Amino acid sequence: MPARLIVYPPEAAAISRWIPAGSRLRIGRDPVCELRIDHPSISRQHAELIHDDEGWRLLDLGSKNGSHVDGIQVVQALLERSEGWLRFGDVLCEFSLHDDAEARAWQERERERRALSAAWTRRLEGGGADAPAPAEEVAAAGAGLADDILRGVVELAGCSRGFVLLAQGEDFLVQASLSLEREDLNARAFSGSVGAVQRCLRERQPVVVNWIDDDPWLAQRSSVVTGGLQSLVCLPLLHAGRVLGAVYADRRGAGEAISQFDLELLAAFADSAALWLLAQRAFDALEPASAPLRWARVVGAQATSS
Repeated sequence: MPARLIVYPPEAAAISRWIPAGSRLRIGRDPVCELRIDHPSISRQHAELIHDDEGWRLLDLGSKNGSHVDGIQVVQALLERSEGWLRFGDVLCEFSLHDDAEARAWQERERERRALSAAWTRRLEGGGADAPAPAEEVAAAGAGLADDILRGVVELAGCSRGFVLLAQGEDFLVQASLSLEREDLNARAFSGSVGAVQRCLRERQPVVVNWIDDDPWLAQRSSVVTGGLQSLVCLPLLHAGRVLGAVYADRRGAGEAISQFDLELLAAFADSAALWLLAQRAFDALEPASAPLRWARVVGAQATSS
């Protein structure tokens, strides 16, 4: 029976791995491991998952910080439950058993997500006839391209709301928003993570958090606690070293983890979005709203509440 392991590294996209029946999977920081987890609490050769006639077993390989099954440290253990939690060092993992049909269904889901990403990319290119219809109306503050970028990221990330920032001079304008009113973004009670957007823009790297309660830099922010956020993603829009803006999305309810596979699709989509912002002269030609909402005002409103 094949197994699925979902790894939740702190402050990173989840790693989802299918393990065929009759195989073994070494886990550690060493590049030779079949599953490499780059985290300081993980040993170079940390543990191994093995499937044999007895079923699935976990074997610790003499790791420094130990291996745990459902909270109990083990040297080796038979994984008899269909679902359970493993922990290697400080990295939490979800282990589950599936039949062949379920494994094929998940593989089909990945193919469908690739097709969805391609459809949204074609939408940016102007062939929007085959792009998905929006789940709900977008509250736009600018041109349709920004709307499509936002809708694509929200759907691909499995989120429910978000906004797009585009650079203008020394500031950023909120160019499109979904399920967020302008008053919400400008209020001190904004329940999105301003810190995640600031970090994304500063480091020019995607920010992904699947378990906000486990991330100290976010869990203590009053804007996050007030909003009851569960997961978020923020993607920079970059071209030739120039920061064009960022796309933020989050959700408050439970949902599928944002995995490395999802992040690859999202990053590729963001790259296409940045190119089309420039190629269609949308970046410089977008007409701001009559009273544009500047990012400096959003950050200023949150400064004392976060």
